[in-house]
Amino acid sequence: MPADLLRSGAHTGLAVAAWAVYETLMPAGIDGGRAPAYARRRWVAAALGTTETALDNARRELLADVEGGPWLARSAPRGAKRAVKHAALRLPRLTREAYAAVPAWTLDLVHAGRRRPAGTITPDAWRLYALVLLARQEHRPLEASVGYLGALLGASAATGRRRLAELERVGLVDVVARCGGRLLVTPVLDAETAEQTALDYAERGRKTTAHPSQPVALTPDKLRHSPLPGSGTPQKTPVLNSDDLEAPDLPPAVGDVQVGRAAARPADAGEARRSPKKGRPTPKRPRRGGRGVVHPAAAELYRVLPEKLRSRIPEHGRRRVLAALTAELAARTPAELAERIAGRWQHWRYRPEEIADPTAVAITTVRRGYDCPRPECEDHRLPDGHECSACAEIGRQINEGRRAVLSGPQTVEHPAAGIDGPPPAAPGLSGALSASSPPCPQHPGAARRPGGECAGCWVDRIA
Repeated sequence: MPADLLRSGAHTGLAVAAWAVYETLMPAGIDGGRAPAYARRRWVAAALGTTETALDNARRELLADVEGGPWLARSAPRGAKRAVKHAALRLPRLTREAYAAVPAWTLDLVHAGRRRPAGTITPDAWRLYALVLLARQEHRPLEASVGYLGALLGASAATGRRRLAELERVGLVDVVARCGGRLLVTPVLDAETAEQTALDYAERGRKTTAHPSQPVALTPDKLRHSPLPGSGTPQKTPVLNSDDLEAPDLPPAVGDVQVGRAAARPADAGEARRSPKKGRPTPKRPRRGGRGVVHPAAAELYRVLPEKLRSRIPEHGRRRVLAALTAELAARTPAELAERIAGRWQHWRYRPEEIADPTAVAITTVRRGYDCPRPECEDHRLPDGHECSACAEIGRQINEGRRAVLSGPQTVEHPAAGIDGPPPAAPGLSGALSASSPPCPQHPGAARRPGGECAGCWVDRIA
């Protein structure tokens, strides 16, 4: 792509993309140059995702005799069935002017229509991609800002931000954000690499990094003590708590849930407010549709969930999973919770198609899942590796309740359910007991099963 055409203010992005299409269609000539190409305007308009009228306007811009000459030439044969030839002029190999080597496969992503499909970009975004290739030096990333990228297109910083976002979504550029709003933009030249870059951007977002030559500013938000007598700006000196001073940097938000930590407030703040008319306290109404605040590490742990499960969770289910992660992080570290999720997923790892409710499965992999009074217990084991005595006691009480049911129809307390009444009957015992057999010496009140085994002995054996 010629540098003069990319930087021209008299040509739109569609005209630049149309010139590139005609240049790729021109075959090699006998003399070693390029020969004109037969190209119907209907086919070129469909290739660019636009209408024939819009393509005609773009071709008028290329056919106009501007400074340096026109950029496109067309033949005008006589007759009803005309076969028009188009030739892209001022080729860099002939003019020896500056140019940008733009891969031809990127033109397949250009769509100039109003309803642009997913995975495509506008002609102006493709033009910005070519300008980035032209501006960078020695195959190194281009360090720029969104204002500079907008200036390359002769537009505002907001336009540069939108066009850069289009290129990131399709994987044509790999962007790393640095301190001060600077960006490291690396154009992608391979189609397979672009596909992988687009997948990484859709899953993790834009990469961020801090330059070692830009240390963190000495502000009250970062350090507990400040060598300055009056820390803070003259306009506003914030009053911060010790917890707020030590708050880590928060990860980006996931979905519609704001990731952060609740600010410390007095106990009576927000509980009641004075009415200006009657002077009596009025209870504060809860905000409808408010966004819940989750633990800072919950967003990172949400990405630990397998992709086969995470991609099927709806928006409202995502909030429930993040709430469950926040509740579990009160008693577990992020590493311990990630290990639990990986272990619980093994049950569905090789049969994800059988999952009917992905939200319920995600919450099951996150929560502890059993009622044990000791919060440090994990899968009936303590952190030192020994068996949890509380879980063993609960199991013993459950077995005693089963034996009592087998002995007679008295009412017992079921410790696991927390209600009064007999627990459910043990499987395989209904209709199999015989009250006419002599009593067992170890369990006098239990009836014998057919074959001579007492019901209490049978429970002891299978327990």
